[in-house]
Amino acid sequence: MWKVLIADDEPKIRRGIRSVLERLDSEIEVVAEAGDGEAALALAEETIPDILFIDIRMPFLNGLELIEKLSGLPHDWIIIIVSGHDEFEYARKAVSLKVFEYLLKPVQEAEIKRTLEHAKNELALRRETNRYINWAREKITEHRSTLQEQFILEWLSSSLSKTDIEDCSKFLGLTLPEKAVVLAIRLEEKVLSVGSLQAGYRTILTYSVKSIIEDHLGKNMLCVIDRDDTIVTLCPEDIQILQEKIPNIAAAIEATTHQHPIIAVVPSGNYRKEGHRTIQESYEEALSELTKKGNYQTFVLLAQGYIEKNYQYPDLSLEETASELEISPGYLSRLLKQATGYSFVEYVSRVRIQHALQLLTDPAIKIYEIAEKVGYRSQHYFSRAFKQILGISPIEYRKGGSLP
Repeated sequence: MWKVLIADDEPKIRRGIRSVLERLDSEIEVVAEAGDGEAALALAEETIPDILFIDIRMPFLNGLELIEKLSGLPHDWIIIIVSGHDEFEYARKAVSLKVFEYLLKPVQEAEIKRTLEHAKNELALRRETNRYINWAREKITEHRSTLQEQFILEWLSSSLSKTDIEDCSKFLGLTLPEKAVVLAIRLEEKVLSVGSLQAGYRTILTYSVKSIIEDHLGKNMLCVIDRDDTIVTLCPEDIQILQEKIPNIAAAIEATTHQHPIIAVVPSGNYRKEGHRTIQESYEEALSELTKKGNYQTFVLLAQGYIEKNYQYPDLSLEETASELEISPGYLSRLLKQATGYSFVEYVSRVRIQHALQLLTDPAIKIYEIAEKVGYRSQHYFSRAFKQILGISPIEYRKGGSLP
């Protein structure tokens, strides 16, 4: 049902509007009638109607004064003026008060019917929109911490504008430090367990480190875990004060996780000012420092040696190589990419093709035999990898074709 209030100082007009409304629409219920503006205001607050039909010329409070007071109340209703005065000033004021419709007396039934249908459709749309907004607000509140972390990670890894940063942080209820120090911590990875437990156990340790940092640095900092399991903290305090706290943080991490933490501390500039070092730049510098401190070169050389020794086996995998080196597959993949620019699969392919080039100089060895010798299960896969890397097929190369 749609509740309606009619405010007009003429009883005859009120009765006429009521009669038309009830005849036109069985969903309409006239819940109140008023002969002056003050009574209409009191009845509106009491009955909370959906639609109000209001005359302009009424005692105590005229229609425009009444509408102004109604607009200040926290209710989503639709106001329709029904007036015998076709004056520009009234219409202009009605527009400024966001009146839904301005009808002139005598109002035709067809016009009331049209206006009523539009009003109901508008109310239905508003309420559906409000339901969605309220649902969205509940979800945002429910997942606020996750959304905050996603925003901070995006801020660290992409060039958000100052406006985007301020709008998103305000929307998510985050207080961002204008000038922060980036503290990045990563555990020195070793094999922690076997199979699926390894990744899960590493995740537990990573969150333990995050908890330790929060305990030591308090609530004024922002702490997140990036996709490479690096714990990144934006600290508003002075870098010297933070450096003094690092030994205690490192000791607590080792005591809790039994893993050695690799730590980088890099200052950042004011994100609101042009020309200052950005959060992104400080974050990238911190990651670079972590990589260097992690002494990745030894692992990379060991991995390269193992690949060189076993490239001829088709089943050679990242997991097998990482297990041999006693580090996690994800860590080995990152180190190899940082050192060579290639993923594990890409690097193995290049090693195999390099050896294939040597074999191709011997015309007695067939192409499919070369494919098997360098670790491919078929000539088809070998040829595809060869052309992808060198730009020509093995047959073309053997015939003396030049590389692009």
